[in-house]
Amino acid sequence: VYGGYSISIMFIPLFAYIASLTTAYPNLERDVNILFFSKEFIVGRVIALIGLVIFFIAGVQLLKGYIGRGGLVKTGLYSIVRHPQYTGIIIIALGLTVMVQTLSRNSQTVFMWFVQVLGYVFLAWYEEQCLKKKFRGEYQQYRVNVPFMYPIKCPSKIPKIAFTIFLTLIVAFLLLIFPYDITRF
Repeated sequence: VYGGYSISIMFIPLFAYIASLTTAYPNLERDVNILFFSKEFIVGRVIALIGLVIFFIAGVQLLKGYIGRGGLVKTGLYSIVRHPQYTGIIIIALGLTVMVQTLSRNSQTVFMWFVQVLGYVFLAWYEEQCLKKKFRGEYQQYRVNVPFMYPIKCPSKIPKIAFTIFLTLIVAFLLLIFPYDITRF
């Protein structure tokens, strides 16, 4: 949506999440082969692949719309959520978390996933401050009609960022209690 900040900032929460995985799991390098090629982790890989597809489609739509028109991108995935690239990255990390949790349950991984999501919520909030200044009323109308980070309509009395964090807490709780043995094939 906004091309005025460095793309590299977008990946800071993801890099922090991945760094936490490598420190929490000293054998992760060995286990990466298992995670990406063993059939018992297919559920996490499918989730991560869905996130990757969302991320790339949103990136193409952003570039196409921003370069083509130079204005606010409100079509494609950007008509479903205001920050589909962040949503895609969050889903990628969710898939990785499911794979790691299937390998060995560890609440630290879920906590780091949650922290990573908070990083993207903060980046999206910052991005929205810039977009409000740049596009004024057009962006305000877009904000009213399109959900923040997840494609779920927020109740009108709850701030959208708080609602996003609440939904993320629910997912994190489910990640902690989920019986991962049923995902193994």
